[in-house]
Amino acid sequence: MPDITRIDHISMAVSDAEAQVQFLEGLLGFEATGTWNESTDGYRGVNLRVPGRSDVNWEVLEPLRPDSFVQRFLDSPMGPGLHHVTFEVASVDETVEQLRDVNIEPWGDPPAPGDPWREVFIHPRDGHGFLFQFAGRHEGEDEPRPRASGTEERSTLGITAINHLSHAHRDRTALAFWYERVLGMQGIYASDASGGPFSTAVLETPTGQMRWEVLQPAGPGSFVQRFLDERGPTMHHVTFEVGDWRQAVDACADHDVPIFGQRDGVTDGARWREAFIHPRHSGGLLIQFFWEERPGVWI
Repeated sequence: MPDITRIDHISMAVSDAEAQVQFLEGLLGFEATGTWNESTDGYRGVNLRVPGRSDVNWEVLEPLRPDSFVQRFLDSPMGPGLHHVTFEVASVDETVEQLRDVNIEPWGDPPAPGDPWREVFIHPRDGHGFLFQFAGRHEGEDEPRPRASGTEERSTLGITAINHLSHAHRDRTALAFWYERVLGMQGIYASDASGGPFSTAVLETPTGQMRWEVLQPAGPGSFVQRFLDERGPTMHHVTFEVGDWRQAVDACADHDVPIFGQRDGVTDGARWREAFIHPRHSGGLLIQFFWEERPGVWI
């Protein structure tokens, strides 16, 4: 399996990057750190720093012309929304061979002359509906990519961490095994499927920066099944931890962003609360956020 050294960024594709960045900076407290145009492939991108301890960045992609792969994604049932996740690896060359060992043929263009970075991908057809990117310095240098720093002082959710990405799939056991075998994740929890609309499997990532969740519908009436029918197996939502529940709820009101699905509970004597932001208000991305009175009481 690839030697993943860091989860570098989560990427989403939208039709209007400027509006999306305004949402990410305004409500979520992200910080834009750079932009670029990729004329060959017909898109532009914005890099953003995510607040909190996860050390995972964010990327927004916008098509510049109709034949861009970003536009094709937006025109598909999967768009707009999460497009790919990028992992830094110790060696891209070794990663290619390791993926081939599990019968996955990675793809990607060779690096440009003088560019020490090489990138390869697991195509969505091999990634259970989602695109995975691996990046590393193919010449052996160990200089890290620059990372932004800063503080969040505005009326925002007050994000303290990216808790997990959630991947909808018809078979949680099969996909969890795939994540373990291909990406070196470790299963830590599986829910009891009785009586609910879905069951889950939760995995820890090799770097410990965040977790992964697999959502399996419990039956044809499950909202997870409706999602699979509309979009197919792919990322369903992202979940953020917040440091202050009242701040998060007030920030949504300040930005005229409604929330839904609010729940609260007590686990081992400690309180927790959660809520969602609908994709229609967030650029095609379902957002879950939660607060917990003590670490580990919200699952």
